[in-house]
Amino acid sequence: MGFSDLMRYGKYGLHTLFSSVLFFYRHLSLLILALIPSCIRAYQMWNQLQVPMVFEILVELTRIVLFLLMLCLMTTGNLTSLWRKRFWQRLGDSCSLHLKKNWPCFFLAQIVIFLVFLYGLGNLAIIVIENLSLTPILDILDINSVEHSAQSAYNAYLFFLKNMSVIPLAMVYILIMLGVGPTNHKRLD
Repeated sequence: MGFSDLMRYGKYGLHTLFSSVLFFYRHLSLLILALIPSCIRAYQMWNQLQVPMVFEILVELTRIVLFLLMLCLMTTGNLTSLWRKRFWQRLGDSCSLHLKKNWPCFFLAQIVIFLVFLYGLGNLAIIVIENLSLTPILDILDINSVEHSAQSAYNAYLFFLKNMSVIPLAMVYILIMLGVGPTNHKRLD
């Protein structure tokens, strides 16, 4: 395997990343739905997890609905098609063919890009954004550290940003990586 092969695999992985970002942020319904777990997580962290268990249930249920909505949008299906065996068989067959075609080099390149860019740099960007903007936001909202600890504010903001970016993007990325839907792209051979 030469350098040109590594570049081709990396380019494929980056294409998956950019497709994921474009897909998620282009769909207002996904953004609005992602606000629910984001706000709940922020509230939980603001209150140092001293909240009823129902909030955790709401987060997980919303993520399931978010995933199913992503699946519907990516397959141009609808919610009723998710209840049909034929839908799942076709999806399974399509994903299986995609994975066979891309195993191992393109698939592994996508995993590396995921870990480095989406997880690594995505979390780093969130930390930088948080460190640069948390104090001005607290000042604008006139929240001082006497009412809540600075750590609670930091955690609330961190979990809000992660639930609006890294977590839903990871869901989209994995679906694309598995070969789901029209956002699936051709190999750059």
